Amino acid sequence: MTWRSCACLSDAGLLHSVDFRPLQRCLISKLGAVEDRRSHHVFYWLTIEGADHRIAKFSHSSRGRVPDFIVADTAARLKLSRRELDELAECTLTEEGFLELWASR
Repeated sequence: MTWRSCACLSDAGLLHSVDFRPLQRCLISKLGAVEDRRSHHVFYWLTIEGADHRIAKFSHSSRGRVPDFIVADTAARLKLSRRELDELAECTLTEEGFLELWASR
Protein backbone atom coordinates (compact mmCIF):
# COMPACT_ATOMS: atom_id res chain seq x y z
CA MET A 1 0.00 0.00 0.00
CA THR A 2 1.36 3.41 -0.92
CA TRP A 3 0.56 6.32 1.39
CA ARG A 4 -0.94 9.35 -0.30
CA SER A 5 -1.34 13.03 0.43
CA CYS A 6 -3.06 14.18 3.61
CA ALA A 7 -5.08 16.88 1.83
CA CYS A 8 -8.19 14.80 1.38
CA LEU A 9 -10.93 16.64 3.27
CA SER A 10 -12.05 20.09 2.27
CA ASP A 11 -12.92 21.19 5.80
CA ALA A 12 -11.81 20.30 9.29
CA GLY A 13 -13.94 18.26 11.61
CA LEU A 14 -15.27 14.77 11.96
CA LEU A 15 -15.94 12.61 8.95
CA HIS A 16 -19.60 12.25 9.81
CA SER A 17 -20.01 15.96 9.07
CA VAL A 18 -18.56 15.96 5.52
CA ASP A 19 -20.01 15.40 2.11
CA PHE A 20 -19.64 12.22 0.07
CA ARG A 21 -17.19 13.71 -2.43
CA PRO A 22 -14.48 14.65 0.09
CA LEU A 23 -14.80 11.21 1.69
CA GLN A 24 -14.50 9.55 -1.73
CA ARG A 25 -11.43 11.66 -2.52
CA CYS A 26 -9.91 10.71 0.84
CA LEU A 27 -10.35 6.99 0.16
CA ILE A 28 -8.78 7.30 -3.28
CA SER A 29 -6.05 9.91 -2.73
CA LYS A 30 -4.92 9.01 0.78
CA LEU A 31 -5.37 5.25 0.94
CA GLY A 32 -5.00 4.52 -2.75
CA ALA A 33 -8.38 2.78 -2.90
CA VAL A 34 -9.67 1.65 -6.28
CA GLU A 35 -13.16 2.83 -7.28
CA ASP A 36 -15.44 0.29 -8.99
CA ARG A 37 -18.59 1.75 -10.61
CA ARG A 38 -19.61 -1.34 -12.62
CA SER A 39 -22.43 -2.37 -10.27
CA HIS A 40 -25.58 -0.72 -8.96
CA HIS A 41 -23.37 0.72 -6.17
CA VAL A 42 -19.93 2.32 -6.15
CA PHE A 43 -17.44 0.11 -4.31
CA TYR A 44 -14.01 1.07 -2.99
CA TRP A 45 -11.33 -1.61 -2.75
CA LEU A 46 -8.02 -1.51 -0.92
CA THR A 47 -5.19 -4.01 -1.44
CA ILE A 48 -3.16 -4.81 1.67
CA GLU A 49 -0.51 -7.54 1.65
CA GLY A 50 -1.79 -8.89 -1.66
CA ALA A 51 -5.41 -9.26 -0.56
CA ASP A 52 -8.29 -7.07 -1.79
CA HIS A 53 -10.64 -5.64 0.83
CA ARG A 54 -13.89 -3.77 0.17
CA ILE A 55 -13.66 -0.69 2.36
CA ALA A 56 -16.73 1.30 1.30
CA LYS A 57 -19.98 1.11 -0.64
CA PHE A 58 -21.97 4.13 -1.80
CA SER A 59 -25.00 4.54 -4.02
CA HIS A 60 -24.36 6.05 -7.46
CA SER A 61 -26.80 8.81 -6.47
CA SER A 62 -25.09 9.65 -3.14
CA ARG A 63 -25.02 13.39 -2.62
CA GLY A 64 -24.73 15.74 0.32
CA ARG A 65 -23.82 14.71 3.84
CA VAL A 66 -22.59 11.21 4.61
CA PRO A 67 -25.12 9.37 6.81
CA ASP A 68 -23.81 8.12 10.15
CA PHE A 69 -24.31 4.45 9.20
CA ILE A 70 -22.05 4.82 6.15
CA VAL A 71 -19.29 6.44 8.22
CA ALA A 72 -19.62 3.64 10.78
CA ASP A 73 -19.53 0.96 8.06
CA THR A 74 -16.49 2.52 6.39
CA ALA A 75 -14.66 2.73 9.74
CA ALA A 76 -15.49 -0.89 10.52
CA ARG A 77 -14.32 -2.10 7.10
CA LEU A 78 -11.02 -0.24 7.65
CA LYS A 79 -10.80 -1.90 11.09
CA LEU A 80 -10.82 1.53 12.73
CA SER A 81 -12.91 3.19 15.40
CA ARG A 82 -14.77 6.35 14.44
CA ARG A 83 -12.12 8.42 16.23
CA GLU A 84 -9.32 6.58 14.38
CA LEU A 85 -11.06 7.21 11.06
CA ASP A 86 -11.19 10.90 11.93
CA GLU A 87 -7.49 10.79 12.84
CA LEU A 88 -6.74 9.12 9.51
CA ALA A 89 -8.55 11.91 7.66
CA GLU A 90 -6.85 14.59 9.78
CA CYS A 91 -3.41 13.05 9.13
CA THR A 92 -2.68 12.39 12.81
CA LEU A 93 -2.78 8.63 12.17
CA THR A 94 0.30 7.65 10.18
CA GLU A 95 0.64 4.96 7.54
CA GLU A 96 2.57 2.80 9.97
CA GLY A 97 -0.07 3.36 12.64
CA PHE A 98 -2.87 2.43 10.25
CA LEU A 99 -1.10 -0.74 9.11
CA GLU A 100 -0.33 -1.73 12.71
CA LEU A 101 -3.99 -1.29 13.69
CA TRP A 102 -5.09 -3.26 10.60
CA ALA A 103 -2.71 -6.13 11.37
CA SER A 104 -3.64 -6.28 15.05
CA ARG A 105 -7.37 -6.56 14.42
